[in-house]
Amino acid sequence: MSRDGKLRQHMADFVRNARMRRRVYALAALLLALLTVFPQPYVARAKVLPQDNSSIGLGSTLNALGGQLQGFAALFGGAKQQVDMYLAISRSSEVTDAVIRKLKLVGPDGYASATSARVALAKKADVHSLTGGIIEVEVRTHGAAEAEALARAYVDAIGDRIVALGKDRVERKRAIVSQRFREAAGRVATSEKALNDFRRQNRLAEPQAELGAALSVRAGLEARLQAKQVELQTLQKFQGPENPQLVAVQTEVASLRAQIGRSAQADVGPAGPNVAGLGEVSGEYLDRYRDYRFAQALYEVYARSSEEVAVETLAGETAANVQVLEAPRLDADRKYNIAAAALLALVILAALFTEIYAPATGIRLFAARGGDAGA
Repeated sequence: MSRDGKLRQHMADFVRNARMRRRVYALAALLLALLTVFPQPYVARAKVLPQDNSSIGLGSTLNALGGQLQGFAALFGGAKQQVDMYLAISRSSEVTDAVIRKLKLVGPDGYASATSARVALAKKADVHSLTGGIIEVEVRTHGAAEAEALARAYVDAIGDRIVALGKDRVERKRAIVSQRFREAAGRVATSEKALNDFRRQNRLAEPQAELGAALSVRAGLEARLQAKQVELQTLQKFQGPENPQLVAVQTEVASLRAQIGRSAQADVGPAGPNVAGLGEVSGEYLDRYRDYRFAQALYEVYARSSEEVAVETLAGETAANVQVLEAPRLDADRKYNIAAAALLALVILAALFTEIYAPATGIRLFAARGGDAGA
């Protein structure tokens, strides 16, 4: 018989020996029971809450202008950040590398390379999200001091990374606002020059004096008509033709159109001609005046935005963007080695099956041979 055959024969004889099997089961169970308790694992936890860095407040600024430019708020950071983004930042390689550098895990007293340190940290540390946008850092090691140090390093690294990204975001935001502010200033100067040139060529007075109250009335009627038309289109999509609100809006639209129609007819009153009576020159004058007013409104928007970005930049240099809800601490309850406990349960199940269940049900797992049958 070959050497491999003899080895298989010896192992088969060993397995058939019930006494030896039970000794192996008992020894393995005892060893795994010790490994379940020793060395004692420690779990350190920390909870942080990333702060929403959308304090530029463009939403309120644009709403003050009627909400027509509200879409710019999303461009400049008005949209609320999602917890998934903060979770991705917390699990990023930059955070892991920052932890490795802070604790000096690579070196003579640590891991051989940064890759080995990353693999070890991936097994020891877990970053997940909780209800309410809270980010929890959970570190499981066999040393209490090591667990707390790793959790604290992760909290600091996550905070530093979010602050760095916030500063970069503010810088990009400031660049966009500054560029648009310069463009708005140039637009104001251009529209004002065009308006003044038109006035001098046609020997017209100031827009407020030339157009008077008629300009305000006509512009107000047209603005209200546009708003009501948008509201009417929205209601027609979702409401029936007999809906009271829809009928009321239709009535208001008809009334506004009638008022605009009356104002379009040339008329001379005690205060002078209306907008239609000023003729074609007055119509072009009105267009240039509207361009000038729009340029001024846009300039005010970006002027306020520029100030708010400056304040946010100053505040970001001193204020943290991560609030530590729960400082790194060890769990109070006793922890056990899960892998060893799982193997212990598996050994116990195997022993119960082979030594109790199989003989009781007549299952022949090991064919008895010679003297092994008595055993």
